[in-house]
Amino acid sequence: MMVEAHLVDSKSTFSVFSHLLDARILRSLADMGFARPTLVQAKALPIALEGCDILARARTGSGKTAAYCIPIVQKILSAKSSLSASDEGYQVTRAIILVPTRELSEQVTTCLHSLLTYCEKEVIVVNSATGSSTHLQRALLADKPDIVISTPSRALGLLQSKTLNLSSLESFVIDEADLILSYGHDEDVRQIFTGGYLPKVYQSFLMSATMTDDVETLKGLALRSPAILKLEEDEDEASLLSQYSIQCSEVDKFLLTYVILKLRLIKGKCILFVNDVDRCYRLKLFLEQFSIKSCVLNSELPLNSRYHTVQEFNKGVYDYIIATDESGTHAEADYNDEPEEEGLQDGAGDELTSTQHVQTNPDEDIQLEPPSKKRKRPQKSPQPGPSKSKKQRHRTKSDKEYGVTRGVDFIDVACVLNFDLPTSSRSYTHRVGRTARAGRVGMSLSYVVPKDQWGKNKVVGCLESAKNDETVFAKIEKEQAARGSKIQEYKFDMKQVEAFRYRMDDALRSVTRSAIKEARIKELKTEIINSEKLKAHFEDNPLDLEYLRHDKPLHPTRIQAHMKHIPKYLLPRLAAAPALEVEEPKVGFAPFKKNSARGRGRGRGGRGGGGGSRGGKKKSDPLKKFR
Repeated sequence: MMVEAHLVDSKSTFSVFSHLLDARILRSLADMGFARPTLVQAKALPIALEGCDILARARTGSGKTAAYCIPIVQKILSAKSSLSASDEGYQVTRAIILVPTRELSEQVTTCLHSLLTYCEKEVIVVNSATGSSTHLQRALLADKPDIVISTPSRALGLLQSKTLNLSSLESFVIDEADLILSYGHDEDVRQIFTGGYLPKVYQSFLMSATMTDDVETLKGLALRSPAILKLEEDEDEASLLSQYSIQCSEVDKFLLTYVILKLRLIKGKCILFVNDVDRCYRLKLFLEQFSIKSCVLNSELPLNSRYHTVQEFNKGVYDYIIATDESGTHAEADYNDEPEEEGLQDGAGDELTSTQHVQTNPDEDIQLEPPSKKRKRPQKSPQPGPSKSKKQRHRTKSDKEYGVTRGVDFIDVACVLNFDLPTSSRSYTHRVGRTARAGRVGMSLSYVVPKDQWGKNKVVGCLESAKNDETVFAKIEKEQAARGSKIQEYKFDMKQVEAFRYRMDDALRSVTRSAIKEARIKELKTEIINSEKLKAHFEDNPLDLEYLRHDKPLHPTRIQAHMKHIPKYLLPRLAAAPALEVEEPKVGFAPFKKNSARGRGRGRGGRGGGGGSRGGKKKSDPLKKFR
């Protein structure tokens, strides 16, 4: 995973931990390019290897994953070194890692496999959060893997069916702790802790980017006398992110997106966030009308396809991803309605942004709670609400285990475009945290629909979440201002943009509801097939992955060839980048020149170019005029 330069501890190297870490781990870290530990790793490793519980608050991209993976692997190697392979306690599950989304589970698995390059036979890792069949899951867990990665709902199901046994557990990790409960996993987490599945003594890790009430709840459930690592954020680094907003109607969202992307006003990779799956495909089909390629990312697609799409985007194969942020409309929709939000400003308000770097204060970044404080046990888990059918419950959980605003490691994102404004300031912070990372500059652009403009267009203007855009945006501005950031108005000449409206209207009319439905079914079928290939064929033929594209045109609507290029009379005077579009037709014109020359020779003058042409000027013979 990519680690930001300013978060690296320049004063130490991993060789400092050579007396604590196995040589094979140090060798793997060198292969991964980790010469120096990050700040959170340098603080957490010695404490973790002593056996203390840890609550670490550090921003996304600070190296939290390796901070808990390294001590876990070390503890397992140490435990196994003192046992023989025939010993009953040699092969048992010693660690479980809970993550909020399946995408994050894949990234943690990749990190662990990289660490285990030279000891993969000694330590077995299983990711139970993948979409594998129950039969396959049971077969994998029957071997008692050393480390299990899962989402809370999947882990609870495996524990209840006795497929997973944690009686010998030594390490319990909750990654992205601030999201675990907000994604609807609260009841599952409580049942895991109170259901008698865990031993009395084990080490716990809580890793989080923010300190919320959810984290405090988990802290009471999971931790006992924890060491608290607080890596404070550097407010000066907020200048790396430029935030802009535009007040516009629902239809103008499409117009502005077309102009911005077609004129290359944003250079580099861009994530476009929408609030539901239908709008995801509507926007993709709309951009296809202008030959702007993009790929989609939503909870309907198979996990393997989603993960591969992110990997290819990070490699630079795709420039535009249209991501459906369903968490912004469901799991976190009530965040801003809580009365406690004002009271949390001074304690957690400046912790919400994941776009700033961190710095440590050696005297204050580690706090130890009094040892007399014992692990809290809740009196009784709350009774669930009205019972739902199994199908409904399963569908809800699968939706909640998808997430792209946090945890997923997007690399080199130049811009985040909030095509649909999220329903909470917290979700906004998570979205814009995808850019301005690793010391690079980035920008965010948000469309805000005024209340009087909502619902005017019955086809694209009835998005329920957009009704409260102005209220939500006011809260977003307030929170960003409290952190020293300002959201500026994106200024442009609307007269020049208006010239593109007739082309936009033509393209938008082509994207009908039936076309969206057809595209949605087609994409899902294609990606299901691709997902099977990714699981089977592509494991044996990794090079073939290059031929698997996720941004192929769906084309259920009519595509007009002339829409691909922008006429010269529409080009704004100040837009320099679109010159590429004007120069494209010049390619391959050579044959036409050759044909036209031959045509002139055999034209109206007859064969051989002689006189006698009707209606044309008679060509003079140079030999007759010669004297």
